[in-house]
Amino acid sequence: MSAQLVLDLHLRDGSSFDNFLAAANREALQAVRAIAASERPAVMFVWGEVGSGRTHLLQAACRALQQLERDAAYVPLAAASELSPALLEDREHAAIVCLDDVDAVAGDVAWETAVFALCERVRAAGARLLAAGRAAPRNLGLQLPDLATRLAAGPVYQLQPLTDDDKIEAIRLRARNRGLELSEDVAHYILRRFPRDMNSLFALLDRIDALALSAQRRVTIPLIRALEPSRPGS
Repeated sequence: MSAQLVLDLHLRDGSSFDNFLAAANREALQAVRAIAASERPAVMFVWGEVGSGRTHLLQAACRALQQLERDAAYVPLAAASELSPALLEDREHAAIVCLDDVDAVAGDVAWETAVFALCERVRAAGARLLAAGRAAPRNLGLQLPDLATRLAAGPVYQLQPLTDDDKIEAIRLRARNRGLELSEDVAHYILRRFPRDMNSLFALLDRIDALALSAQRRVTIPLIRALEPSRPGS
């Protein structure tokens, strides 16, 4: 994977602020919106479990800047093994740099050094850095203590997981924003019969949309049954 490919990474179609259900994370959403609009400090960190929405927020911030025709870089550090730390050089010239999955480079001195240097350049240039990981900076297992300090220099927000009711509202919101009508009964059925993490639910929504379009049918429980995983003996 080349550096250019990552820096021009295609953002997920659904990753926008309008598609993010804030629920208990309203303050974090407002803060990320603010840093994307140049209203907040140079560094911000959001953290939470897989599926908590941190990638969504980082990509939404990049999308907001791109829609204004400004340079925004989204760098998924989960792919660091395929990349070079040199990828981060000169990134401080972007309107915003979003570093996802910082925990993925914890213990890798070369990457940690590169991230630290970027933090310093961002601060000196008056640029913006939005980073995310599975834990707060001090709990990421970073080998460079100063890096944890830099990542926590601005606001740090923990993203709270969605409740089941929140998940239903989130998939219905995502469906509405793509012109797909999803009744509450159908949403409840999906939550009962399919994997419940948000990444899986949104991927399922893509499949439902494609199936409804190809079948020229509205979304009903009988339609969705065609997507249910087969069970032994069935």
